[in-house]
Amino acid sequence: MLRLIFRTILIIFILFVVTVVLAIWKGGEPFRWTGAKVVTAGRAIEAFGDAIDGIKKGSGKIKKKIMELKENLDLKQNSRQEEQLEDKGGDVHKNK
Repeated sequence: MLRLIFRTILIIFILFVVTVVLAIWKGGEPFRWTGAKVVTAGRAIEAFGDAIDGIKKGSGKIKKKIMELKENLDLKQNSRQEEQLEDKGGDVHKNK
């Protein structure tokens, strides 16, 4: 456990030193480039989120249609079962 803590602290220190050296050597250009790429990725993620929201809004309509279709199929299946019972001579009472 002590090794993990030591290695984590060492990695953070090395990243800090690299950042300072890069800032002194190249100025702010690499940081501006990184910032621009992060903004571009943020816009892409935002567009993806909007697309998912659109799908979610449309899913309510799809669920309703599926439920209607399922009910229709259940009604057809029940009527077929009643017809089969009638063909066999059984007495079927239909609720109307």
